[in-house]
Amino acid sequence: MEVVLVRHGETDWNLDGRLMGQKDVPLNDKGREQAEALRNKLANMSFDCCYSSPLSRAKETAEIICKGKCDIICDDNLKERFGGELEGIIINNWGDYEDNRTTETDEEILERARNFLKILKKTNNHRVLVVSHNGLLKNLRYCILGEK
Repeated sequence: MEVVLVRHGETDWNLDGRLMGQKDVPLNDKGREQAEALRNKLANMSFDCCYSSPLSRAKETAEIICKGKCDIICDDNLKERFGGELEGIIINNWGDYEDNRTTETDEEILERARNFLKILKKTNNHRVLVVSHNGLLKNLRYCILGEK
């Protein structure tokens, strides 16, 4: 199976440096343009299906890229790290906040990545597009490459 990992396009909160976490922050115009540019780059690839985070910034990115060519399946395992009370504030260094008890732990987000891969392995898909968020995609990559 071939898995293509894609991070959602830009949002206004990205520009501000705000921690989005699981807040449903939409793409901005540049984010939509980024998704369209990626759709053009992937035009020669076909996907059996697309899995996406249900958060609108990822789902809209997936919809733009797929443009009706394959089914999009939303999976809560693909949501970004839950940031608790930190969501919406400007973060200069995530490491300063990792021990905040209201946030999802590294182990919890890694477990969600593992859970998603278990679901993916049960399918007969040849090529899958996965649209998600930075934190979750890093953990998927770690799991796929055997780094964790």
